[in-house]
Order: sequence, then structure tokens, then C-alpha cells
Amino acid sequence: MGKNATPTVTVIMPSYNVAPYIEGSVKSVIAQTFPDWELLIIDDCSKDDSYEIACSLAKSDARIRVLKNGKNSGVSKTRNFGISQAKGKYIALLDSDDQWCEEKLEKQLALLKKEKAQICYTSYAMHSDKGEQVHNDYIVPASTDYKKMLLTNVIGCSTVVLPADIAKKHPFDETYYHEDYVLWLDLMREGCKAVGCTEVLVKYCVRSDSRSAQKVSSAKKRWQIYRRHLKLNIFKSSYYMMRYAIAGLRKYAKK
Repeated sequence: MGKNATPTVTVIMPSYNVAPYIEGSVKSVIAQTFPDWELLIIDDCSKDDSYEIACSLAKSDARIRVLKNGKNSGVSKTRNFGISQAKGKYIALLDSDDQWCEEKLEKQLALLKKEKAQICYTSYAMHSDKGEQVHNDYIVPASTDYKKMLLTNVIGCSTVVLPADIAKKHPFDETYYHEDYVLWLDLMREGCKAVGCTEVLVKYCVRSDSRSAQKVSSAKKRWQIYRRHLKLNIFKSSYYMMRYAIAGLRKYAKK
């Protein structure tokens, strides 16, 4: 299929040292039942063959564009750069080691329209980098809001679709470790409606070297969001940290 100058969806895929995974991620986009998309792969100065693999994949499908940072910039800045270059009406986020089910975009776009919402997220499966399911499927609620998100972040970054105009006006905050969580909170605090597709439509790769695997550091960064970004008092922050810890134990229960 040829390149559409104004696709409905722009898929943003940051890439950094993901040579073993990126082909599977890209092919999961190509397999979508909703075909009107462009895929922007933004390489963050990978030291392996990620960039070369991305360029090779782009040659097979005109809907794929490959960009490259001038220097290693981190995932937040890389996503923001990709969003600034997007041509689509909607932005869909996909990490370069995760994969989508074939009907993901089709079902989410229909749900956004039906519910007149601004953010759509989905349930997801959690697999190891060898493809083995390592945790129970994470089934999301049909909706969430700012107060609920303070208790539990139910939105996986690779599951999200939102309007491009909102994404471009609200870039990821590059000063925070959980930059996606900060963005969802800010958008919902401003009144954005978030709806969830409870069907498992994403395969999330749980890698031992991933940021999300660093539990202690992750908890410290979450505390900074409560105290510094949201300016919650120490009692509320402590309560939400307790709920965060409990939710994490449930989420990562062994299958």
C-alpha cells in the first residue's frame, strides 16, 4: 500500500538497542486490520543493528518512515520528536519490543468515537523476551480518571491512542522517569476522558534490563511525581505509595 500524505494514525516507535525485537514490533503494525497508518521509527543512536533493521523494514512498506536522533536523547525526547513529525489525526504509541494484536487500532478508534473520549488504552499480556507468558494478563477497567489513576496506573504506554492535536500540545515531560504516567495524570486533570478496551490487544515484553524492571528506583521516581509534580502532602503521598505497592504486587503476580 502506498504512503498516505494524511494518514488517520501515526504510530510512534522509539528505538534503542532493540535488534532482537524491533522486527516483530514493526510486523505487528503492518498486520493491523486498520490499514490507514504511518509508522515513525525514531532511532536514538543505537549501538547495535536496530537502525539498519528499521531501514530495511521501511523499504518493504511505504507507510514506514525511519528517523534518527543526532545524539542519544532518551525515550521521552525521542517520543516528543516523533510526535512533532507526525502527520496523522491520531497518535498511537508502541515501544519497539512490544507487539500489537491485529485488530488493536480498529477497535480502539471505534471505541474513541463511540465514547467521545480523548484517550483509549487496552488490556495486555506480559511475556518474557523469549515469548513465554510470565504474569497474568493485565485486564484494565472500562474507564479511569484522575483520582483513580492516583491509586493505580492502568494505562500501558504501548496500548494508548489519542488525538494528535492533544499529543502535540502536551509533550512528555522529559524530567520524569514515569513520563507517560505524568502525562496521563495531567491530561485527565484537564478533563480528558479515558476509556479502556478490556480485551487483551497488546503483548508487553518484560525484559530484565528494562526500566520497568528496576522496582526500587521506579518506586522512588513515583514518590517524586506525587510530591514534586502533583504537590501532594506527605500523608496523601504515603497513601498513594502504599496503593502503588499493592497494585504492583497484584500486577506482577506469577502466572
